[in-house]
Amino acid sequence: MEIFGACLEGGEARLIRVEALLGRGLNKITLVGMADPVAREARERIPAAVAAHGFAFPRGRVLFNLVPAQLPKSGLPLDLALAVAVLVEDGQLPAPKAPCLFLGELDLEGSLGPPAKGVLLAAMAARAQGISIVTDPSSAQEAAILPQLTVWPCSTLAEVAALLQGSEEGPEPLKNKPSPLPPNRLDQLRLQDVRGQELARKAAVIAAAGGHSLLLEGPPGTGKSLLAQRILSLLPDMEFEAALELARMEALLGPVQSLHRRPPWRAPHASISVQGLLGGGRPLRPGELSLAHQGVLFLDEMPEFARPALEGLRQPLDDGRVRIHRTRDWAEFPARVLLVATRNPCPCGFASHPKIPCRCTPYQVEKYRNRTSGPLLDRFDLMVEMGPVDPEVMQGPPTSPTTEEAETWMQTARQIQLGRKQKGRYGQASEAEWEDFQNGPMSTCARQSLQQAAEALFLSGRACLRVLRVARTIADLKGKETLGRNDVLESLAYRPRFKEEVATKKRNLIRSPMTPHQRQSTPALKPVAADGSKPTEADRKT
Repeated sequence: MEIFGACLEGGEARLIRVEALLGRGLNKITLVGMADPVAREARERIPAAVAAHGFAFPRGRVLFNLVPAQLPKSGLPLDLALAVAVLVEDGQLPAPKAPCLFLGELDLEGSLGPPAKGVLLAAMAARAQGISIVTDPSSAQEAAILPQLTVWPCSTLAEVAALLQGSEEGPEPLKNKPSPLPPNRLDQLRLQDVRGQELARKAAVIAAAGGHSLLLEGPPGTGKSLLAQRILSLLPDMEFEAALELARMEALLGPVQSLHRRPPWRAPHASISVQGLLGGGRPLRPGELSLAHQGVLFLDEMPEFARPALEGLRQPLDDGRVRIHRTRDWAEFPARVLLVATRNPCPCGFASHPKIPCRCTPYQVEKYRNRTSGPLLDRFDLMVEMGPVDPEVMQGPPTSPTTEEAETWMQTARQIQLGRKQKGRYGQASEAEWEDFQNGPMSTCARQSLQQAAEALFLSGRACLRVLRVARTIADLKGKETLGRNDVLESLAYRPRFKEEVATKKRNLIRSPMTPHQRQSTPALKPVAADGSKPTEADRKT
């Protein structure tokens, strides 16, 4: 016989084989195999649960063995698997005809209770091994999300016994009927609700079409958060595998109602910790970054977030994975997200406002902007500076691009993207997949423009790659197969500007104190009057 339980390890479920051995001697129940305290407490619950349904718990020594022994068993209850194993070994129940996963917690009356989390992960492990699952009705609904999986819902231990005995009173297998989740309210928002800001709205369409990270900067009230919330409505529906991967992350936190049809939207507060954003804790859990997989992660007022949390985004934005390593545990979570962030130009927010003066000192402005490091800014493909909108434009009719126009552009881009060799968006392609594209359809003028821009703006290799990605998405929205010069120039216009950073470095260089060697080598400056004559003693005193 093969009776299986399940445990959680590294963000996934592992199947474990449950064995029972009966022997003579004093009544004693022994559980070996690195079980957690919750599983060890099952030794006290199982005898009462078995007796509540007319079965007799064996007398003498009872040994339970969990295989593999070197794997810590935690995260999912093993009560039902232990009870079935001991009753089958004692001959009170027939052995299952095929390998089966028994998942559930037994109370003192023999009723099955739902696990707190991880049911979908256990169901995925069972489907991968081609075995069926027996669990409580609520957990069965969650496991039935997966197709090609036989799920038997049982409320009590008596129903499990009827199922193993082949009785007509036994439960029927649950059919796969995933119930859709209610639609997200952000899907109903329209792009034309944001008046003015034509450049920023077009950048939002480019970000949604290619999966490019977007940074919006401007004074308060210019529509940064308003525009970011409307990007979700531009994204296409999720595919089954992507929705299943997202549900796997949610299963580590609690029960999963159904697979998502629409991409997720996660907007954590600026006070979030590093573990809350990237993942961690004990046991290891996914953070907001992984819960936004295949969706939008919105960081409002990005400089207000903790610097370690922001710097931790650099590697996941490149790899699309979050790798967490601890002393006794490790996990890897998916993190392929569309990052949208906003920030003000200064602490008061009015440094770039044309009419309202800024109240911040140069030191405060520089300190505020240094909260976002240069390497993190280099991960943004698009950056748009938004300004105040005139009242006449606010009260006027909607301007292009509207949601309908953006959807038309997105459909054109999606058809071209699906016809490529990579079968996807270049904003989410790896650098190894770009070799064919860099040697592919691209005009000579476009290559020359990119080379000139790289030399003039000191673009790194990663920056050039991101410029190409955005340019390819712009060409896709226009329905063009060949990348042109205008596409590259438009992509360069969205790159983060370095003028302020260069000016800051020059100011710091001028203000830096001179070394003694520099003072000796620097000639003394002689005072000269405005007309070129030598100043008098009275002029020197003045």
